[in-house]
Amino acid sequence: MKADKREIVTFVIAALATLVAVWFFLGNMQKEKETVRTDLYAFVAPASDAVLSVNRPAAFAHYILSRKPEREAFASKIPDIYLSIIQNNRNLPWLLLSFHPQGVVLYAKAENNLAGRIEQNTLQKVFGSFAPQKQQKDGITFIYYPDIGNRFFGYYQHDGVWVASYSKKLLEEVAQIQRNQQSYLLPDQDRLRKSFDKNAPLNLMVQADSLDLYISLSDSTEWRIRKGWLGADLFLNENHLCYFCNLPYDPATDSLYTSLGDTLALRLEQAFPQFHVSNQTTQENGRVFYTGCFVAKEQ
Repeated sequence: MKADKREIVTFVIAALATLVAVWFFLGNMQKEKETVRTDLYAFVAPASDAVLSVNRPAAFAHYILSRKPEREAFASKIPDIYLSIIQNNRNLPWLLLSFHPQGVVLYAKAENNLAGRIEQNTLQKVFGSFAPQKQQKDGITFIYYPDIGNRFFGYYQHDGVWVASYSKKLLEEVAQIQRNQQSYLLPDQDRLRKSFDKNAPLNLMVQADSLDLYISLSDSTEWRIRKGWLGADLFLNENHLCYFCNLPYDPATDSLYTSLGDTLALRLEQAFPQFHVSNQTTQENGRVFYTGCFVAKEQ
């Protein structure tokens, strides 16, 4: 009889342990599914000048950031701490960077384990001599590391999303967007991101006005690409970083598109003087396509 009771107790304990394990496993699977479904574009802070999607962080780190001219080009626009996070955490599945007058915001899909690795392998090493400050606001914990120049690098992790910025205002705006599930993505931005090639390592969308693309006409007037957003896929070709973008084609301005492509290449060379930028213009099916590559001048 006692043996039967022991067997029953053992069976119950084993059954409970199995149920707990299954519950834990299913819970982790659900978290992973939620992380996969998370649309980082929905959290982008309003009034951005550009948004860079890093679709394949490992490829970006290995093939692009490992090259000095390319890393310097990205470092001229992106705080170095973000590039270090990408290089040290190549298992990040996807991340975005949005650029604002107040600063740059990084958005990444990261559960607690991955967020902890970012903290250990990058933040603690970079800001190791400073103790972080923690602030609670509306159920989210914000962590701020003091940096040189009286700046603070802040981040939070919430519902599978890890967000960081040197701007406290932007960081809190993103947290509010995430809590309220209210996206500020503009129609032009939404259209562009759906047209991107997700197999490209990088996708970039940028306000047209910031590129200052125009052609001077013979009557002293200008034909200008203004307002709205322009997008491009960034990829590697023959060991060079290249871009591919397109515009709607208007037959009335057919002769201007090649000159516009040359202006685009010139603007890129002005922004990144360490490169010579080539450009090729083609027209097909009511669109004008621009393809170009960045060639380091030291080569």
